[in-house]
Amino acid sequence: MDTPQFDPAIEKDTLYAAIAALEKSWGKPGMAQTVADLRTALAHAEHALSVLEHDTERDTAFEVHVLGLGFQVTYAQEELDRAEQFAFDMLGQRRAREETPRNALDAEFPAGTIVACSECGEGLYKTTTRVTTADLVLDDGTLLTPLNRIVPPRYAWASLACPFCGGRLLKDGQIHTLQQGWK
Repeated sequence: MDTPQFDPAIEKDTLYAAIAALEKSWGKPGMAQTVADLRTALAHAEHALSVLEHDTERDTAFEVHVLGLGFQVTYAQEELDRAEQFAFDMLGQRRAREETPRNALDAEFPAGTIVACSECGEGLYKTTTRVTTADLVLDDGTLLTPLNRIVPPRYAWASLACPFCGGRLLKDGQIHTLQQGWK
């Protein structure tokens, strides 16, 4: 009897070690590497299984090991599917966290809106065109024009605050306007 090219017991142990490593690293920074390692081990085990399944000249114990390897291959495939779903879920959560603050900065203001101080009530700037909160925060004096000569022109790196009392014009992603208050 020829010595088989693959030993099903060794193949099972190798695949089991890769599955265990993935489970140990689940949700941790090294998880991507263990997923890659499991993919490699799975590909090798699938190849070994395809060769071993065609070896019909073996005893019952050998066949049991081959069946066990088949179950382990199926389990490894399911673990990779779970890991992929976990990655998609984490990506979705990250996108949701990134999009939430951005939505607050998407509030639109029509041309002619007056930005006013929430503390002293002074009208400070008038919008020259339809703008979003993000546009106003990054404005370099082209979108917000001073209402009078006392109010200094707006430039992008200056704090969006009242020049008279220091009151904030931007709070939690909202701009304070004379017409609507915090929006």
